[in-house]
Amino acid sequence: RFCGEQRVGLVVVGPEAPLNDGITDALRAAGIPVFGCSQAAAQIEASKAFSKEFMTRHKIPTGRYSTFCGTAEHKAEAKAFAKSAPYEVVVKASGLRAGKGVIVPATREEAQAAVEEL
Repeated sequence: RFCGEQRVGLVVVGPEAPLNDGITDALRAAGIPVFGCSQAAAQIEASKAFSKEFMTRHKIPTGRYSTFCGTAEHKAEAKAFAKSAPYEVVVKASGLRAGKGVIVPATREEAQAAVEEL
């Protein structure tokens, strides 16, 4: 409604959260010109699990990965994985984290602590 009342000619969406929430889809549906990706396309940034699965499915080179849910049982699995992975790990939280959802641990102990933190 605001865009129509103010005769907005173009909306440029910058932050990740509105893209993830589907603001561009709503604006397009209302006939308002908008620059920004669709909600479906925003998943590549919003969900680390989605992006890794997408890259694997489409044979886009990416690092090895495993995904774990946030439950206590899965947290224990993630910590065990971080302790025994045959390569160095990076711990990423899925979801929008404003650039703060990645930890690059120097040791396996730091990796396990990162799982607890995220």
